Amino acid sequence: MGYNPTVNNAEVAAKSSFFGKFFVYIWFILIFPIFLFILSRNNLIRNKEKIEETASDIDVQLKRRVDMLTKLIDSTKQYMKYEKDTLTAVVELRNKTNQNLNVKELDKVNNAITSQAGKINVLLENYPDLKANNSVIELQTGIKDCEDNIAAARRFYNSAVRDFNASLKTWPSNVAASSLRLNTFLYFEADAVDCQDVKIDLGQ
Repeated sequence: MGYNPTVNNAEVAAKSSFFGKFFVYIWFILIFPIFLFILSRNNLIRNKEKIEETASDIDVQLKRRVDMLTKLIDSTKQYMKYEKDTLTAVVELRNKTNQNLNVKELDKVNNAITSQAGKINVLLENYPDLKANNSVIELQTGIKDCEDNIAAARRFYNSAVRDFNASLKTWPSNVAASSLRLNTFLYFEADAVDCQDVKIDLGQ
């Protein structure tokens, strides 16, 4: 007769040693928080870079807007009795946009640019022929485009700042934020000038 082993077909519960369980639980307890910390840290860094990128976009649009105002002034000087104070103010604004400005300073520059643009538009009201000039129309259209881009960038910036600031105040991302020594960002606040309609006459 051949060998005929006895097969145990009964249910058998899985077993593990105390040390096996201990090391698995310790690994889970230690590794999961580390993973969560790294994930929170990376998200904070990405969001911070997103905010800085948006602020840079606003700065670029402000510079473009001032340059167009300067060109608009050059195009209109020969037609109108030009105000020296307006020219001086725009030149100063152009110099300011070449500096590294924080959010509050960028906001002040933007409001000042809006004020000067309004003054130039008031002067153009007295010159119907000049308002119909193609160069003037193109520059005013470009300025309006800059204003729209700045408004959109400000909304995107404030949205990103809101999410970033909230993550600095909630657990567990605030632990990673504290280790990175991060601070909340300031919002772009609506100024009284921004709450008013800015008339951009396109000669139409």
